[in-house]
Parts: sequence; C-alpha cells; structure tokens
Amino acid sequence: MQSLNSISKTSIRLPKLVKSLCKRYSSEHAVKVKEDVVEEMAKRFEKISKITPRIRKKQPQKPPFVKNLFLGIYDTDILTYPQLNSEEMKILEKEIVPVQNCFDNLSPNYFQESFLSPDFIDVLKHLKLFGMRSSQLQNGRELSVTEHCRFNEILSSVPSTVPGLLYNEFLGIHALERAGNDEQKSKYLYQLINGNMLSAFCMSESEIQDISTLSTVAKLNKDKTGWVLNGTKNGVVNGSIARLLIVVAKTATINNEGVRQTKLTAFLVENDFEGITINSSKMLGINGTDVCDITFRDTPIPNDNVLGEVHLAENIVSSLLPEFRLSSGPACSSLIRKILNNLSNHCIHTNMAQMSISETDYVRSIIAEITLSAYATESITYLTAGLLDGYENQDCLMESTIVKIFAGEQAYISALKAMDIVGTSAYKNDHWCSGLLRDALSYRYFNEVGENLRIWITLAGLQHAGKQIQEDIRKLRNPLFHVNDMFKRMWTHRKQKLDNPDLTLRLADYVHPSLCESANHLEYCVLRLQFATEALLARHGQEVQNQHMDLKRLADCLVDIYVMTACLGRASRSYCIGLRNAHYEIMLAGTYCVIAMNEIKRKINQICNGPFVTNDENYRIISKRVFKDGKYPFEHPLTRNY
Repeated sequence: MQSLNSISKTSIRLPKLVKSLCKRYSSEHAVKVKEDVVEEMAKRFEKISKITPRIRKKQPQKPPFVKNLFLGIYDTDILTYPQLNSEEMKILEKEIVPVQNCFDNLSPNYFQESFLSPDFIDVLKHLKLFGMRSSQLQNGRELSVTEHCRFNEILSSVPSTVPGLLYNEFLGIHALERAGNDEQKSKYLYQLINGNMLSAFCMSESEIQDISTLSTVAKLNKDKTGWVLNGTKNGVVNGSIARLLIVVAKTATINNEGVRQTKLTAFLVENDFEGITINSSKMLGINGTDVCDITFRDTPIPNDNVLGEVHLAENIVSSLLPEFRLSSGPACSSLIRKILNNLSNHCIHTNMAQMSISETDYVRSIIAEITLSAYATESITYLTAGLLDGYENQDCLMESTIVKIFAGEQAYISALKAMDIVGTSAYKNDHWCSGLLRDALSYRYFNEVGENLRIWITLAGLQHAGKQIQEDIRKLRNPLFHVNDMFKRMWTHRKQKLDNPDLTLRLADYVHPSLCESANHLEYCVLRLQFATEALLARHGQEVQNQHMDLKRLADCLVDIYVMTACLGRASRSYCIGLRNAHYEIMLAGTYCVIAMNEIKRKINQICNGPFVTNDENYRIISKRVFKDGKYPFEHPLTRNY
C-alpha cells in the first residue's frame, strides 16, 4: 500500500518535473522541427487518403501470337478485342477531361522555342503528365498501358513536341523504375515523376550497325572506384535540357573461356559531370523537340551510377522496347486524324468548276484511304496495349514493333496524300501539310528505321519457327533421303501449291456473322504465311538471313495479318455492343481485309515462285554493276559510238 502511495505521489510530481526540464532544455528550433514533421506526416496522410486503389488481375502468360503465325497457329482469343471495364472507363474519362481541355486551349507561345519551355513543363506538372505509369505513392497516375495510350493521344496533339515527352517517359522514367536501385530511385526517380528533372536516353550513334560498332566506351579507372566514359552519341532527344543522361556504352569483359568480349552497360550521368559537350542538332521535322549530339571526353562516373548490373544493359533496353515502340501508335494515330480533319475541311471549302472537290471520286478515295489508315493504326495500338495489360509478362516485342512500323508508314503516306490534294500551297514551309509531313517522317526514320525493323521481325519469326519445324525442313532440304515423306507432303499440300488452301482454322466462328468473308480472307493469309515460311527455310536454310527481298515481303505479309486481326476484332466488338457508326466499322474492316489479302496473295506467290520469276536476281546484278563504278554507269541517251 505504501508503494502504491509513493507511485501516486511520484506521478503527481512528474508533470512539474517535465515542465521544469522543458524550460531548461527546450528550444524554438526543436518545436519548429516537431511542427515540420507533423506537417509532413499530415501531407502524406492526405496524399494517401486521396489514392484510389487500382487492382488489376492479369491472366497467365500466353504463347506469343505473332511469332506463332509463322507456324500457322492462330490464337482465336485475340479476336476478342480488349476493353476496359465500366469502372476503369469512368475513371479514365473523368481524368482525361481536364487534360483534353488544357491541350485544346494551349497558347502557341509555349512552342516558340525549340525545346520544352518552362511554362509548358509547369502545365504538364500541374496535370501530372510525368510518370503516368508510376505508383500513386510516388505522385504518378498508376495507369495501365491502355490508359497510358489514351493520354498519349492527347499529348500528341502537339506533334512537334511529343518525342521529348515520350523519350523522357519510356526510356528515362521506365528505365529507372525497372533497373534502378533504391538509392538511384530516391535521388532521381521522384524528381523525374514530379517534372523537376528531365532525362535523355543516349544510345544512338551515327552509322551504328550492331553492338560491336559502338564507339562510346567505358573503362574502369585505375583504382576501380568508378568509370571513365569516352565517345559521342547522336540524335539525343532532350539532350540540352535534361539533367540526367542515361548512357549506354561498350564495356569489356572476359568470359569463362578467357576470351575477351564486348558487352553493354548503362550509366546514369548528370549533365554537370566533367568532360561533357552538347551540340544542338537540326532535324527536318519535330522542331519543338530538343535534339542534340553529346560528346563525352574522359567523363568520370562513380560506381554507384551504374544502372542495373554491369554488362547487362541489353536486358534493360529489351525490357523498355515493347512500350516505347508501342508509343508510336497513339502518336501517329493522333497525327493521322489531324491530317484527315484538316484535309476534309480543306476539301469541303475548295471548289473546282463550280463544284466542291469533296464531291469528286479521286478526293473521296484519298479521304477514305486516310480514314482507313487512322482506323487501322488505332486498332493495332489498343490491341497490343490490351495484350500487355491482360497477360502476365506477355511477349509483345514483335507486336509492338509492328505497331511502330505500320503507324510510322501510314502517317507518312497520309501526309503525302494530303499534299497531293492540297497542291502547290502545301509545299510552303509554313503550311500545315508540310509541317505534319516533316513530323511524320520522324516516326519512320528517327533512331529506328522502319525497313530495318521489318527485317528484324521476319528473322525473329523465322528463328522461332525454325526451332519447331527443323525436322520437317531437314527432310525438305534432303528429299532423296525421305521419299515417302515427300510423297505424303505432295498430297497434303496439293491445295497450297494451287494457292487454294483448306480453311481449317474456322476463324469466321469467332467474329460477327457480317464479317465471315473477311475472316476467311484472314484465315487464307495465315495459312499462306505458314506455307511461305516453310518454302523459304527449305530453299535457303541458314542463308535465309541474307535474302532481304523475300524477308521484306514476308514482313509485309505479317504486318498486314496483324492489322487484319485488329480491325476484325475491333469492328466485331463495336457491332455487337452497338457503338455509333459500327456499320461503317464493318465496312472499314472488310475493305482493309480485301486490300491486304490481295497484297499478301501477290507477295506469297513471289516468295514461292523464287528469285528468277521475280526481278530479284535482276536487281542484284544491276546493283553490283552500279557498286563496281560507285556511280550511275550508263551512257547518256544522246551518246553515239559511230
């Protein structure tokens, strides 16, 4: 009892004791620190309370769709066009409105400089348009790939500036999120997501053909505490305004057999490091984008600034490519729609012989072709985005590459068609048509050339197919040793030889009945692609990698088949759920399928018939003669020899 009383008395005296101690030891600084901590915690709590949880379930990984087309395997699930659920769509529409309104009313003063102006950056920061796929806890929007594509369409309403935003997002922020360590993320990532810092991805070099030709080299310094970087990077987007440069350089390593090898390593280089020289590079288009050449001379980089692991930058780059290449889709579809809107307005208000040119067949055909390009580009973009969103770790690199190839080509072709109709005035430097043409060229030629990507997707597909059918190819290349198999094949493939394969995939069962004929066109093309793949591998074997003319034909067929799939799936969905103008979508999809089937029929027959039926061998002979002299070798048409 006594002890309880003593405890009670002590507890009564404690407040007085604490009070006297506070008088002796407290300070205004401590109180201020406490207030700052409380305020910071309140801000964090408020931020977390405003977060809307985004729970997205993905299905297990599927076999790669486009790669399997080379084997004649068609995943019919792909014809079910992906869509957002009702709740996701409501949230997206709500978030899109302020961004759309802002970009519809942007002042032209923002784009007078040849880079992203501070005022424009402030607008983007206010709208939270940096780090849109980043976590909401990091002040991002945590968007899905599909939702991100929708936002990028709006950003692309200013075509000349959009590359700077896309490169910063897909090659800067995404690289740090996927490969950066905690220290690097805390130092750089939060600033990038908040728009306080921009990034530039430095990989491209002039005349680069493969990794071995990279001239930028990083070597360990003498005490091995860091690296020394030397070399030049060309066509660096955001080069002069970025505070963070992500540089991919060649590094040397020794393999297990003691052989010296060249690998790639990514480094985080701040723009104020020593030995960095930045020179502006003038582009044909994208005048609102800052493009530079950057030279590194003995630039010191600490070991802590290696992004990911040493010698493994290729893994980082390959993980970034699907979404980066896909970003060309919304950008180009926005550009094509801009061309179409401007051109249709021009045609409506232009008369020829007391009649609007919009009533002439030629103009109508051009308008329809550009409309078809816009529809097809949108369709493959959101189909690919749906695949990335819907399946765990889905291999979509080939699909994304097809989007980049097709979108860039259609934007360029659409701009040329518009110039044909507008006429002489379109050739003026300040005309909307010539400006959009120059911007469209960047998606076809800047950093990644469409024709090179065509060869790559074909080789990747043939490599995938070759692993599965190598035994069949071995028999086809040695027919005298496998006579029975050859006779069986002659019987089973007799209709393929006649260009009339049996339609065994039954793709028409998976689309709206009004699209049955178009689905049959698609099925014909898939089966013919499989036949051409076998024919090409059997004829050339490993040397197929040098048959670029046939590889390009096969790539064109592959692109068309993927676009046919996207258009059919989208049109079928639109008609089934009763979207406005869905009957026109059926017409658009059917039109594209007819055009694509005729092109595929012609190109597959050229592949199967061989180089002597086509002009391929003639082209090789003529080009060799030109290369021999290094110039046009033929005499002038007025030349006489007597």
